[in-house]
Amino acid sequence: MILYHGSNVIVENPKIIKATRTLDFGYGFYTTTSYDQALKWAKIKSRRENIEKGIISIYEIEDTIFEEDTLNIKVFNGANKSWLEFVLDNRMKEGYTHNYDVVKGSVADDRVYACLNAFENKFMDFDMAIKELRTYKLSDQISFHTKESLKYLNFIRYEEV
Repeated sequence: MILYHGSNVIVENPKIIKATRTLDFGYGFYTTTSYDQALKWAKIKSRRENIEKGIISIYEIEDTIFEEDTLNIKVFNGANKSWLEFVLDNRMKEGYTHNYDVVKGSVADDRVYACLNAFENKFMDFDMAIKELRTYKLSDQISFHTKESLKYLNFIRYEEV
């Protein structure tokens, strides 16, 4: 499986860095199977840093990683109740942590954030939020949360974008 990481720097040797903002699946190294999603993030990050070009780092990982018991992996199939609860825990519960090495699931994009805000501010209930989220076509994200999990990522190359 090919994975992409959009940034403003080349990331040959990924590390887990504590983020300055809350993330869908907690602190970790985030990748996606979507080149377009990585391109979007590379452009956002390069704009933030006032850098002319973004970078997409490209990795390979064995598909079998999701079938083996070597790592503690959580896979969410779509924007469902358990995914939403997990994202809300990571984004809203101060000090929340989980024990997964790898988490795979949908990306909470701007539309999802608007839906989450409506839920948080009690403009919609949980079931309505789930129903709304199911109408969105969301990209995926695969996040790595331990040094051990990062060993499975093989850097192939990078592209300037």
